[in-house]
Amino acid sequence: MLPPPEDTAFHPSQAPRGEAEFALTLVRAMIAAANADGHIDEAERKKIGDKLALSGIGPEAEQFLNAEIEKPLSIEELVKAVQTDAQKLELFTASRLTIDPDTRVERGYLDLLAGRLGLPDALIDHVEATVSAVKTAASPSVPSVPAGNSLW
Repeated sequence: MLPPPEDTAFHPSQAPRGEAEFALTLVRAMIAAANADGHIDEAERKKIGDKLALSGIGPEAEQFLNAEIEKPLSIEELVKAVQTDAQKLELFTASRLTIDPDTRVERGYLDLLAGRLGLPDALIDHVEATVSAVKTAASPSVPSVPAGNSLW
């Protein structure tokens, strides 16, 4: 993982309430997004756990994660937790990276979050395109079967 650039509002040290608190806000956003459809599956839990490990919370991580999963923050609480445009974008991006909006509920959650954060449609489209490209590049390719051949 590359370190964040030093001279930008996206640098963790620029977070208004401190780097550690903002990292936990991002984890909470991931939990809320994963819970948008009413449950958190193993893949979503792993993504959240990986981010939590990066936050430096240490041995309390599992206890923190379980407590947050029991009572995820609402969109309103998440929106109140961010103060800058950079934080708003990071919060939305973390939420989008956590889930693949393959249901109307998940898509609706992300649309509502973007609206409450006041993010412009063009920026959301850019995030969507970037996340899709990253996920496509990270997916293992399935070998194609030449026409006329069968796997069976």
